[in-house]
Amino acid sequence: MKRFYAICLIVFFPSWLLAQQLITGKVIDEQGNTLPGTNVYIKNTTKGTTTDLDGLFSIMAQKTDTIVFSMVGLEKYEAAVGNQTTINVVLKSTSKQINEVVVIGYGTSKLKDLTAPIVSLKSEEISRQATANPAQALQGKMAGVTVTNNGEPGSAPQVRIRGVGTALASGSGPLYIVDGVVVSDISFLNNSDIDNLSVLKDASAGAIYGVQAANGVVLITTKKGIKGEPQFNFSAYAGVQHATNLVKMANTSQYIELLNQRTGLTGAGNLYDPANFPVSTQWYQELLRNPFISSVELNVNGGYDKTLYAFGLSHFYQDGIINTGNKNNHYDRINFRAKNDYTFTNRFTGGFGLIFSRSMDVPTNNYALYQAYVTPPAYKPKDATGAWSDPTTLGFSGPFANPAATVYYNDNRTESYSILPNAYLDIKFFNNHLDFRTVFSGDIGFGLERTYTPVFYVSGLQNNNTSNLNKLLNFRRNLIWDNTLNYNQTFGKNDLKVMLGSSVQDFYDTYLSGTRYNVPYLSNATLYLALGDDGTQQTTDGGNLSRVVSGFTRVSYSYDSKYLLTGTFRADGSSKYANNQWGYFPSLGLGWVLSEENFLKNNRYINFLKIRGSWGKLGNSNVPANSSVTYGGPVDGGIFGGNNYIPGLTFSTVIKKPLKWEVIEEYDGGIEAYALHNKLNLELDYYNRITHDAVFNAPVVGISGTDNLLGNNGKIKNSGVEIVIGWSSQTKNGKIKYNLSANFTTIHNEVLAINNDAGVLYGPQLNGSFLTRTVVGKPIGSFYGYNAIGVFQSNAEINDYKSANGVILQPDAIPGDLKFANTNNDDLLNGDDRTYLGSPIPKFTYGITGGLSYGNWDVSMAIQGVYGNKLFNYKRANRNAFPDANFDYDFYKNHWDGKGSTNEYPSAALSRKNIQPNSFFVESGSYIRLRNFQLGYTIPENTTKKVGFKSLRVYLNAQNPLTIFGYNGFTPEIGGDPISTGIDESTYPLSAIYSFGINATF
Repeated sequence: MKRFYAICLIVFFPSWLLAQQLITGKVIDEQGNTLPGTNVYIKNTTKGTTTDLDGLFSIMAQKTDTIVFSMVGLEKYEAAVGNQTTINVVLKSTSKQINEVVVIGYGTSKLKDLTAPIVSLKSEEISRQATANPAQALQGKMAGVTVTNNGEPGSAPQVRIRGVGTALASGSGPLYIVDGVVVSDISFLNNSDIDNLSVLKDASAGAIYGVQAANGVVLITTKKGIKGEPQFNFSAYAGVQHATNLVKMANTSQYIELLNQRTGLTGAGNLYDPANFPVSTQWYQELLRNPFISSVELNVNGGYDKTLYAFGLSHFYQDGIINTGNKNNHYDRINFRAKNDYTFTNRFTGGFGLIFSRSMDVPTNNYALYQAYVTPPAYKPKDATGAWSDPTTLGFSGPFANPAATVYYNDNRTESYSILPNAYLDIKFFNNHLDFRTVFSGDIGFGLERTYTPVFYVSGLQNNNTSNLNKLLNFRRNLIWDNTLNYNQTFGKNDLKVMLGSSVQDFYDTYLSGTRYNVPYLSNATLYLALGDDGTQQTTDGGNLSRVVSGFTRVSYSYDSKYLLTGTFRADGSSKYANNQWGYFPSLGLGWVLSEENFLKNNRYINFLKIRGSWGKLGNSNVPANSSVTYGGPVDGGIFGGNNYIPGLTFSTVIKKPLKWEVIEEYDGGIEAYALHNKLNLELDYYNRITHDAVFNAPVVGISGTDNLLGNNGKIKNSGVEIVIGWSSQTKNGKIKYNLSANFTTIHNEVLAINNDAGVLYGPQLNGSFLTRTVVGKPIGSFYGYNAIGVFQSNAEINDYKSANGVILQPDAIPGDLKFANTNNDDLLNGDDRTYLGSPIPKFTYGITGGLSYGNWDVSMAIQGVYGNKLFNYKRANRNAFPDANFDYDFYKNHWDGKGSTNEYPSAALSRKNIQPNSFFVESGSYIRLRNFQLGYTIPENTTKKVGFKSLRVYLNAQNPLTIFGYNGFTPEIGGDPISTGIDESTYPLSAIYSFGINATF
């Protein structure tokens, strides 16, 4: 046999060698530039080479071979060898990004044809992060989109697009649309359910949704079937959570030291012997744990010539980081998704979809976190007998509670169900130039919230003598019927698309709440109102009903792929308004693709360049239903006007003026560019949006007993610049591929008008003074108080701090007190000297994402941050309610404890004017965070096939592992209503999540 093989080698080797021929050539781009580093290889083999610095290559090949030429950013080209010995190739730009199709609202468009700033994320960019809510994964990914996360399991993040244009909490978030269904949030969705997520940022893009789109639009399409054999995708991860940046509190000896210093300075209070308090507890460490998080998903899709299908089933589970003892603080969600598309004939297509979600939320009592901040460290959660420790026996002044007992006796859970059905029918006419589509969709949800308080005793201040049970049933039904007629036609260099549409939305929600006392606890299964005392029953109910009828149109025109025009118009009629029921929302967008002009078409560097501008109007329907009802009646007393007696009125009898539409008008100008073989992309936008007739409660002066009145009370401006820059490339041999992208957004928020006599909008209070004050010329929700300019070092310095007329300005101060600026230069330091202390709205936000792959290994990261915003450390300032409250370690380390020790931190005698809202409690909210870091390995195909997988990838992921900031709190991410954002009363800690995951296809 050896001889036989040798003979065959001698006979056939020369013929095989002769069949090989040397192929040479040159690779250039469309502009004639040489392309060094182009991959050149024989198809279906590992044999290949790359072009040199002059774009030249040489390779041995047979006549039957096919040579493949590929390079990042350029179209792949294949050439059959045949009798050729020289093959010169021109690689064309793929323009993959600019030819990408994105959802724009009632349709789709290529990015290159857009006249508005629309940004899109694919499924893989969202699913890489371990989040309960897909909106959390947007943080740092998009210019102009600010996401504030909350660490509590199942919590929805606060999303704001291009600033804050309203003072109402209910009206500041974006519009979410999932497969055509309008929903209030997307907490029912799993990350991997999403195929595409688009954000319509400006009025030109969002005007097609009219009255609902004032704060931007988030469009989500879920995954659908793909033609071919069934394909199964399985993905799962599991990990642990760890509370980051724990606030370190003073220990017992440090706490006693501070209390004694306070007593020595003020002469009030007791002196304590630290030897009498041997216990020292860090309460945050007692309350927090390192809990579990997991996600499991199974998706299948496939289809035949006339049927496509996709199904998904997932389970998400997240434990809370607060150790509740006998209660398991957690969030648990099960999702099911189904979508079918049918082709009945060449003209008729249709389909239906369904999303079902069931969640169980078992929260904890977050007030325990505040208790952990203020309660003395001098006792343990339980005493030697195993009973709860009573903090009131320690002798300290303050209504202290045992934080561990607070979370132990909290029993609250909410079970929620969401059902989103949708069905459509599509009919094509006139050789597919005309298309009619009708879609019926809905959002149906119901839930049960149960709160139970048992009988317990911890102390005279922390107890409950009578058990009580409250149940809240709620139901919502949101039905939408959309009809659109689309016409598209290309004639010569002209491309025209016209869409006409109508929409009817019917929204209804209702709730029923009941409470009874003396309900015994045997188990969760026995908590029924009927078991409580009949005479203690309390019930309430209510609801809302509103309807919106809309008509809309959009015209898109392109000439020679160079000159672009998009115009939209929508009319909305809403039952929420007693008058002014109709609102009209036009928009116009223009674009000019300069790279298609002759003077740039042969440019060797720029592949695509477009400038665009847009204008539009949007409405905000997330306002209270209009009312002109007179409440209550006249009170005793009044005034005489001439010969007429005018009875007095209480606040309840003030007649509300009929509300007008809250309307946003926006201008946008932008540039989009791709260069250097599409490796480099750049997007630059300037936006200027003004909210007219902003709806909020504003003070009314001149009427006794009046506080606030709802109305069209203001005008708010948001403007700024958005920059996105990215780079994607690979090494010459193609083994290493990498990408890097950064986005940057400036935000300028300013109140332009407040249409009431007071000219001001107040926020929450602290110690009898307002924390925020919204006035013309300042950002909404700006912090307001005294400006601390130092610390009094001695009585002599107090006496030397005088007005221009020689009056001592802070005669009641003692050494160690904060020294406040006399802003109006009069002879009295009082409330008139309060001033603007900063804004919770950042000056700019930014994000950086990057990826690198080498062979089967890949690594990715995401960094995000904000700069220039302020936070109010409410928990540090609120000491009136707890005179002997503990101090955080930062305060202990830096506080004033004698002349010359510091000129920034006050003494331990935090009382009097020191705890009025002032700049000492206003801290920087700037931060930079490593949002996500992932290391993955794709197992080679020849190995995965052996175990029945088409592909298999494993990875390690770290989410929020590092945050750099200077604020004295758990996290600098503190949301809130527009007039109370950034006030840290007791923020739930943010967690770092470390997980291991797997993605498999079979």
